[in-house]
Amino acid sequence: MPRRLVFLFVCFCLSALIGISAYSDDLRPMPLSTYIDKMKGGWAGQMIGVSYGAPYEFRSEGKIDDGEFREWKPEYIDNSIEQDDLYVEMTFLQAIEAKGIGISARDAGWFFRDSKYDLWHANRAARDNLRLGISAPKSGHPKYNRHADDIDFQIESDLFGLLCPGMPLAAQDFCNRFGHIMNYGDGVYGGMFVTAMSSVAFFEDNIVEIVRAGHRAIPAESEYGMLIKDVLDSYEKDPKDWRPCWELLEKKWGQDDICGANNPFNIDAKLNGAYIAIGLLWGEGDWDKTLEITTRCGQDSDCNPSSAAAILGVISGYSNIPAKYTAGIPAIADKYFSYTNYNFNTLADTCAKYAKEVVAEYDGEVVTENGIVVLQIAVQDPAPPRKLEQFTDVMVEEYKPFWSEHDAAIRTNRLKMAVKDWNADWELFDCGQEMNPGLRKSHLGRENVLVTHPLNRETPAVLQRTVTIPKDANARLRLIVTHHIEVPESDWQLRVLVNGELIGTERIAGQSQQSSWKTLEFDLKKFTGQKVKIQLENAPNDWKYEAAYWAMAEVLF
Repeated sequence: MPRRLVFLFVCFCLSALIGISAYSDDLRPMPLSTYIDKMKGGWAGQMIGVSYGAPYEFRSEGKIDDGEFREWKPEYIDNSIEQDDLYVEMTFLQAIEAKGIGISARDAGWFFRDSKYDLWHANRAARDNLRLGISAPKSGHPKYNRHADDIDFQIESDLFGLLCPGMPLAAQDFCNRFGHIMNYGDGVYGGMFVTAMSSVAFFEDNIVEIVRAGHRAIPAESEYGMLIKDVLDSYEKDPKDWRPCWELLEKKWGQDDICGANNPFNIDAKLNGAYIAIGLLWGEGDWDKTLEITTRCGQDSDCNPSSAAAILGVISGYSNIPAKYTAGIPAIADKYFSYTNYNFNTLADTCAKYAKEVVAEYDGEVVTENGIVVLQIAVQDPAPPRKLEQFTDVMVEEYKPFWSEHDAAIRTNRLKMAVKDWNADWELFDCGQEMNPGLRKSHLGRENVLVTHPLNRETPAVLQRTVTIPKDANARLRLIVTHHIEVPESDWQLRVLVNGELIGTERIAGQSQQSSWKTLEFDLKKFTGQKVKIQLENAPNDWKYEAAYWAMAEVLF
């Protein structure tokens, strides 16, 4: 008997057990236990897919990856704990826990603003915007975010399909609010495409119908919609071989990416979304085939199998995922995902709590009879947003002049935030942009290292702080610094001024890798009992690799 008929038969028997009067004619019942198993399958699928594809991420750009793949081992699932493909979307779940399922885009954006992990592309630009005071949804608009069509929200959207069983329009509502934090147009449609498939998969197990449902959830006239139609048409033409479809997409859409312009690298949401669809369609519900095909499509080949496997996980439920893929999960089920307070077990509990609220909010009910909790779901048909959003070439030309000015403001603010995270007692002035100044998590054996660079050949970068030195204190300034040790000719001139008086200078150069850091102390006893302004100058010498690396700058009493 097909799995869907088995499910309906079980639901029929359950309704007889707890009383047919508990169900409305227009609601479809799903036992909470069934929902939890499918939702856990979705999370497990993400973990499996990202761990499967991680070694091959961007190994193949603009070509099919025909290289060797390693044989899967249970311990590979450990990789998922530290994957941004998972922990970033958990920030959204934390926001929902704090503000409820009706959270606004603006409030959701503030949670994203305060995140501490590294980000790239649309996510990084959005967080920079938020930290400049540009709130969502403006933070994802192309005027402020040239990465608006990138893959970022598509990667992070799986959560909303898992919270909205059988309710793709409810998932779309979440996507509208959360997706516009960092994306716009096709970048948001990617999330709608993925979440609609996950949402529909709670009641539908036909892969073709699931992908078609995802297609119906986005505007057909959008570029994303046109690309997915190309995939579906190719599948109808040749359901046995996915490679002709890949070739068609590469020829027609492969260069359609601002980030990867004139480069085989492509982080565009719609092309990578097509790879999810290719893996699902030609994978035919088989885990091995789906993971391999999605990964062999290349480009962001850990994110894409993660989303594809999440949908398979919903279809099958956690309990029916092939054991070889879930065998490693129990050992890490209580281990927290990086930057979160969630582990695999608490994710299931938290999502179950809010899924019940979503079901009730969108015209369903949650009933309990004879100790059995059942979600009565007002199942929805996918439909596209009413208004078309499209990041166009005309917009690119319109916003280009503004982008340069905006990028400068972002770089300045990034440095301000970096100094605050390094040592909030100091402020940075006149820092140039060469040699990628900012905060390094670690450098040459030390944690939390600040990098500065002179503004130009005449103007040093300056770290400055004001401090009151107690009377009779044995006051001194201790610095631990180095230069760009990787290049032998690199150096810079350290100048230390107190209230404008030069009290010390030192050329920072010449250390070896084994003794790369230089510790310096400057006597401040003559300034006891005074409020003083201390300035540390990263001054240029011969304008060759003039970056300064600061591991410590402390006033000691």
